[in-house]
Amino acid sequence: MRITPDTDLECNASLGNTSNSALQKAKQISVSVTESSQPAPPDPTDLTVYGDPGTRFPLGLDMAGASGNYDLTVPSGLSLVKRDVTPTPETESSTYTITALAASYAPAQANGGVTANDLAIVGTGANYSSGRLNLPAGTYLSADAIGISLPTTSDPDTTQAPQSITVGFKGIVPQAEAPLVSLYHYSHAEFSLYGYWQPGQVKVILEREGQRAVFYSDTGLSSTADEDIAVRYDDDPNGAGGTITFLRGGVAFGSPQAVGFKPKITPEAVLECNASLGNTTNSVNLQVQEISVKLEVLANVESFTPVSSGTISATDLEQIYVDALSVSTPQPAKVVSYAPSGGGAASTVSVIIGPIDVPAGVGYRAILEDWSTGSPVDHSNVLVMTKPARQNCQFEDETLRANQPRWMECLPQGAVPVISDIAYYCEAIRIGNYVQFQFGYDWTTATMPANPFGDSSGKESYMVPHKWRIEDKDSNVIATVERPDGGPLNGTDIPGIFEGSYDGYGVAITNSTDKWYPRGTVRAGVIWRSETPPSYDQTFINTNLPRYDVTIGYASHTHYSNNGFDGRLWGGDSSNGFGNTRVMPYDPTNYETLTPLVGVTLDPWKGSLYNFSSLAAVASIWLQYTPFNQCGRSPITGPGGVRDDRAAFAEPVGQYMYDITATRPHDAKPWATIAIDYVTAYVSDPYHAFEGGRCVPLFKGANANRDIGLRNHYYGYGDASRPADRSWYLHGGRPYEMADSYSPWTAKVPYGGTAIRKPYFGTNEIDLPHAHQFPHWGSLLWKTPEFAFIGHKLSDQGRLYENWILASGFGSASDFAERGAAWQFLHCALVWKTASRTSDRLYSRDDILSYVVQDFETFSDTHKTATPGFDNPPSNVMTAGNIDENLVVYAGADRFGVCGWRDGTVLAQHDFYIGYWQTALGIAERIGFNAAVRSTSTKAGAVLDWLIAQHRKRVVGRINDAPRANPGGGEPYLFHLWEESAIIAASGNVASLPQTYAAIATQNGDAATWDVFDYDGNSYSRDGQAMDQLIAGPSVLRIHLGQSGSDLTTAETTATSWRNQKKSEEEALGANGAGTTWFKYLQAAHNPAIS
Repeated sequence: MRITPDTDLECNASLGNTSNSALQKAKQISVSVTESSQPAPPDPTDLTVYGDPGTRFPLGLDMAGASGNYDLTVPSGLSLVKRDVTPTPETESSTYTITALAASYAPAQANGGVTANDLAIVGTGANYSSGRLNLPAGTYLSADAIGISLPTTSDPDTTQAPQSITVGFKGIVPQAEAPLVSLYHYSHAEFSLYGYWQPGQVKVILEREGQRAVFYSDTGLSSTADEDIAVRYDDDPNGAGGTITFLRGGVAFGSPQAVGFKPKITPEAVLECNASLGNTTNSVNLQVQEISVKLEVLANVESFTPVSSGTISATDLEQIYVDALSVSTPQPAKVVSYAPSGGGAASTVSVIIGPIDVPAGVGYRAILEDWSTGSPVDHSNVLVMTKPARQNCQFEDETLRANQPRWMECLPQGAVPVISDIAYYCEAIRIGNYVQFQFGYDWTTATMPANPFGDSSGKESYMVPHKWRIEDKDSNVIATVERPDGGPLNGTDIPGIFEGSYDGYGVAITNSTDKWYPRGTVRAGVIWRSETPPSYDQTFINTNLPRYDVTIGYASHTHYSNNGFDGRLWGGDSSNGFGNTRVMPYDPTNYETLTPLVGVTLDPWKGSLYNFSSLAAVASIWLQYTPFNQCGRSPITGPGGVRDDRAAFAEPVGQYMYDITATRPHDAKPWATIAIDYVTAYVSDPYHAFEGGRCVPLFKGANANRDIGLRNHYYGYGDASRPADRSWYLHGGRPYEMADSYSPWTAKVPYGGTAIRKPYFGTNEIDLPHAHQFPHWGSLLWKTPEFAFIGHKLSDQGRLYENWILASGFGSASDFAERGAAWQFLHCALVWKTASRTSDRLYSRDDILSYVVQDFETFSDTHKTATPGFDNPPSNVMTAGNIDENLVVYAGADRFGVCGWRDGTVLAQHDFYIGYWQTALGIAERIGFNAAVRSTSTKAGAVLDWLIAQHRKRVVGRINDAPRANPGGGEPYLFHLWEESAIIAASGNVASLPQTYAAIATQNGDAATWDVFDYDGNSYSRDGQAMDQLIAGPSVLRIHLGQSGSDLTTAETTATSWRNQKKSEEEALGANGAGTTWFKYLQAAHNPAIS
């Protein structure tokens, strides 16, 4: 028997079915659940695993949390072993030994080293003599920020504390307080060894967020002869601090000294000698032989022990491997079985030591055709896609694993092709005879040692003209991956940057002569699949996924409903109409062919969607998935991106989710076809990098807490203190930073490209405010993990920009009202939904829950439960005569719900940013993520429920108490609450400011009706994304978030009446007018929720 969290408890009915009900007199209903100590194995089944002779490979069992013992039967002739991983202390070290005068010195590394940064001489006058580098006062050595990335926790007293760290100096110890080895992040973290004015003595300085301590060594050191002096901190994991031990010649120099707190070491800490953060006030004439940094870390050490038939725990079953190291030739299948001790259904695993059996006619290998010369030349490295990386993979989600067949993840049997320092990769999945190959491209480690991190300036990022030929095991050609016209990918016959003429609106005039096709760069991918994967039915979707009322057929029906642009096709700023999936052609076409078709449509609602400028905008982009096509999404994320993608799910996905049989009104093309092509095309975005030869998530497993981030994105340089080998370079920025001109695009060289027509990543860049790419939905709509693979890689990009949700690294309390945080949260929810413990290419639920819970708990301690904080709002919001923005937000949220300090001048509600959060929270609740957070951490769950309460407060208050209130400024989506001037006039006294939405309406004034606002003597429409989301708010709160109450009912009744009023008004305008004055920007995700 099985009991799930979704089991309904009813009396006199079953799931609401009363066909067997009868008169009953109930006094008490009770349920007693006792968990069996020996549950049945999950999903008893017959599995098969493959492995090569001469290897050790996992049996690959996923017991899904089952406990108890099992009876294991091992057939004769098969050797099984159990893998144990023991965390073992290991010392990494980077040592700078100076043997001559040089501009800089590279570190000698042990166990991978602490940092790859060179130690450079800064200043003048240095010389080398008598085996030492002589630094005059004012001249020093610097390795900049060395990027030490230690585990983070939600506890401010323990986060980023080292297990053990040592800094060392060899040379003449001065009788002065000079920095011998300074490791310092100003006001946050320090572990520095200094000289001292007392003869024969040194000292160490430790810091954690302003808490500092100084310890002194014993005396007796020489100030004339070379000394080898160091200091080590050892942590006490069960105490508040640890111990400091000075070392002389590698042995203790004096007794250990207790430290009352744990020093903090951050990636931004700068390593220097004879200076501290460039400050040479205490520098001296210093003679140096060597400086070093050592860090003790826990390394996982594997061991294997034989396993025979008998009793074994569920946990140990998951760690069983097949030991075929001594097997030299393939062997036929041998069957391993296991069953619950004491009885129960047995499961079997057929173990085949030998190659995967791929039937004829099924994708077996991929051959790279190099078309550089204009004719195909097969590369000698053929990709035989039969090497199992992981087998019998499953989603962790109970519903998905019950419906999604297990899959195998495969790699090539041999080396991949390499051409001009670019590797041509392939990763495959196999589900029965369904095969999918994801081709990928990235720089080799020879040219980019830390790939995908490191400065790629000047490196060729475009692959050669090529095709991929897919064959079965008998060399029969199954498919060829090429351009739609039969040409090679990256073929030079069609420019990747449009070179023809432009019309008066800056639109590329493509035709049979002047063509354009996107070219791929490293980190973009290409997908080939053997067939369309099976889909989930409508009942499954309705039962398990959020639903929205998408029945307004004239939504987004103007020639300006969408914006965005592709700099490779046309330049400048946003381009009205670009990327509207309602009118964009499915098949590739061109300006010359499409623009004469003005008004030619099957759509009963016309608006201005089918006029000339609308068709021109989409004439050279298309929806069909073809290699490197991005379906009209903007490669450059700003300004604004494409609105059909600027939501919790792309418009084709939303239309398909509502009705999987629906067709696009324009041309009767099935939304199913458009939707699967749309989510597939996210593989074209150049973020599918390979690390260590694999296309895997960046923060998975042991990499969860590493310090990595973006460099040169749309909003700036990124963290300048992060070393290059931990930075993902985008070579991006604002268009004027990337290019010299836009029509055609000419890249700045070498910043923006290796040549003017070769922007490094095809002008693609990404940032968290525009991280609204969610192909994950594909794996909730079709029975394949491949869309989750794409999605998890795109989810990484937001974390590279800012690796938090609410616990801002800048200390801001306003992220609960910011769009970037909303996207980050939704990425986490969808990653959790599509997580797998058994896949290399997906995060596990533990991975993502650890991240979210730590973030929410940190936010709780810092902003929610703190005093002052959201739970304890201040009565005054000024500190030392200045407005404290966090105090303002604490006080404002207490009265108005979600809000933020905007533009440094006003407490306000950015309505569509907040609307993204509202939608994300609803989706997360609907798919079970919120429940998982609550069950993992009471504190994190309280943050989640607090967030929902803040949205409820805002939606109900705005609709019920301030329905006609003006926003207070010129933007309909920025609702002003407390102006800076008002706060100052009140001397920060909160009680002197408006306390209710009714008071805000009095402050801002009321417009004549709910659908307009007044500003500067004029009246303007409130139609837009923000109003769409506000109208949807009550239904999202009720249906998705489980909220109730008469005030919410009143708000929903009002919102419904507003929507119905506008529907009647628009439809009265007729086929050519409906949607031209309201619902101009309405997307599927911003409609009211439906059950």
